[in-house]
Amino acid sequence: MDIINYWPLFLIFIIAWMVPLLLSWLEITKVPAVIVEIIMGVLIGPFVLNLVEETHYMDFLADTGFLILIFLAGLEIDVDRIIVSFPRRRIRMVDLVSNSLLLAIFIYGGSLLLALPFAWLINQYIEIDVMFFTLLLPTVALSIIVPIVKADGEINRKFGQIMLMEGAIATIMSIILISMYSGVLRFGFQAEMLLFLVIFIVFVIIYYLGKHLVKVYTFQKLLYRLEHAASQIRVRGAVALLLFFIIIAQIIQIELVMGAFVAGILLSLFISRERSALLFKLDGMSYGFFIPIFFIMVGVNLDLSALTQFSESIPFIITLTLGFFFTQVIPSMVMVKVFGWKKAMAGGVLLTARLGLAIATAQVGLNLGIISTADNAGIVTAAILTSLISPMAYKHFNRARESYYQILILGGSRASLFLAERFRMHQVSCLTILQNQEILKEFERKNLQFKYVEKLATPLIDTLRLRTADLVIVLTESKPLNLELTRYIKHELNHNKLITRKYSAFDDKLDSHSETKLIDKDEILANHVEDMVLRPDSMASLSVSFDSYRVEEIKITSKDIHRKLVKEVAFPRSGSLVIQRRGGEIFIPHGDTHLLLGDVITVIGNSGALEEFRRIFEQQIK
Repeated sequence: MDIINYWPLFLIFIIAWMVPLLLSWLEITKVPAVIVEIIMGVLIGPFVLNLVEETHYMDFLADTGFLILIFLAGLEIDVDRIIVSFPRRRIRMVDLVSNSLLLAIFIYGGSLLLALPFAWLINQYIEIDVMFFTLLLPTVALSIIVPIVKADGEINRKFGQIMLMEGAIATIMSIILISMYSGVLRFGFQAEMLLFLVIFIVFVIIYYLGKHLVKVYTFQKLLYRLEHAASQIRVRGAVALLLFFIIIAQIIQIELVMGAFVAGILLSLFISRERSALLFKLDGMSYGFFIPIFFIMVGVNLDLSALTQFSESIPFIITLTLGFFFTQVIPSMVMVKVFGWKKAMAGGVLLTARLGLAIATAQVGLNLGIISTADNAGIVTAAILTSLISPMAYKHFNRARESYYQILILGGSRASLFLAERFRMHQVSCLTILQNQEILKEFERKNLQFKYVEKLATPLIDTLRLRTADLVIVLTESKPLNLELTRYIKHELNHNKLITRKYSAFDDKLDSHSETKLIDKDEILANHVEDMVLRPDSMASLSVSFDSYRVEEIKITSKDIHRKLVKEVAFPRSGSLVIQRRGGEIFIPHGDTHLLLGDVITVIGNSGALEEFRRIFEQQIK
């Protein structure tokens, strides 16, 4: 038996273990851990300390980590959300800025279009292959984007989905286009270059087979029985699916990353993000073992000898780095209407990160002889610079939040008061536009966010600068005013996220796919009376008044109970823990369940109990 040297693996995991600990301890938030891991890889690599030598098994683990990272990126794509939100008629401007997939396609298309004139501009004073650099500029470092967006808790939100999809589209399209271009340069155009379509055919076949298989009762029963303990049947199946598509990619001689990403999307169609424990297990396996190896080995394997001609490349490096930002940030500003300019800027600069794919593309160009070693050094250096600058700039723009409200309530009625109070309880930013002086004192007394106006009319709506993602609730006490405001917001401003009272005159003009929701107060009253008559005990226990029992979600931010068991904490007797959510997993807490920072706990109790729950779970400001 050959003796395997475990020293490189041990050293890498010492780094992987220490980096997040030190960053958290030193409270360094603007530098992502993955960037520090890459830098540490450079330090222990052959060009600095030479503590890690190249081994086949470490390269294999690093490559596997990269493929698993791309697989998880595909797994995070919410296909159902994309399908539901896709325009069902002709595409309007409002659809472009509200649909995640269309936004991602627009950003990549804009980046590709801007890359051509920028590459032509570079060619005016530095001779380059314009087409090659046009394909190089839009490449995106999906391996950097995924961990950062995931760490910020954005991965399942609209912003995170756009980042993932744009990164995925840019990665796949770059691989396809660069592969086709290199093939044309080497052999001319051949039909074999279209073999990448095979993987999408296999995707469709496996999807339909899987749909029939999951309906088989015996199969479902076996999955449930073997899901936990030593079998871990779902994890094994997920890995088998990943390897199957990687092998397909190998057979048809396309980049393996495409197979990994397609496998992730396929699996995402068969699992529930809210209830599946599989995601939690795959995250543990991937981010706990394979993915840190990949990032650190990127640094170890980085060929710094390409920088020997650094001085000759300085103008080229600066120009190329500016090109990466120029071609990526400008198309990303289409997100301003959805998230505001700072969030859009944060997304644009994060997408500017270039690393593995850009360096790999440079190597292809070097092998083809269409770039020089000096050009290669410039591309490598520019990719490293963007990978360092982009995440830090993203942290800066993403932390600097704009002062705006997610929900706007129009009308100062009693219902508006109750809603504003409940939204504050759930920590949802809400602004109420009031024109009723009588209710104003109640808003002041309860310290709720409001704006008083003499007259609530359509000209005022224009000053609110509504964004596509904002929710508007129309609850004035005047039926004609409700109709006027609703029609104006819906038809004049083309704003769809709207909740208003139900009126037949307006209801008839809504299509079935509209995001506008209608409230029928008579129906709500009938349902409430029905519950009081048929379910009196439940109504008494779960009264919506603030003096009786109610349900609330509380996020654990107190370090005092971190890692404690439920049975070790003195919870109030007049309340109870109902549901615990951690990442993508939801479960019922019991006595031996650990409480961790970041967990979201659903509790039930009266006002006193909920106040005690908040005191226990939330970090108190001293």
